Amino acid sequence: MNWLHFFIWLAGLYILYYLVVMLADTALQRKTSALTSNELTFAENIAPRSVEHLPDKTEIQKPKAQPAIVGSGGVSLKGLFNLCREEAIIYTRPVSF
Repeated sequence: MNWLHFFIWLAGLYILYYLVVMLADTALQRKTSALTSNELTFAENIAPRSVEHLPDKTEIQKPKAQPAIVGSGGVSLKGLFNLCREEAIIYTRPVSF
């Protein structure tokens, strides 16, 4: 028996095994589906109600200001090249812990 025959037999056994498992699973599923129900039920009687949103007085009076730019590291393209030229950006060196 060479390797090709071995792998063919091995693949055939795996396929046969999985077919038997799937057929057994579907056969057992038909029997148990009539016995058990997977539906969730709750004993509480909850009724939805409509709620109106009333904005705060401070929200109505103040005009919304634009948020300031937070220090997120945003730089212009020219600034990015300047940082690369100054070797302030380390991107090729390993990270030290």
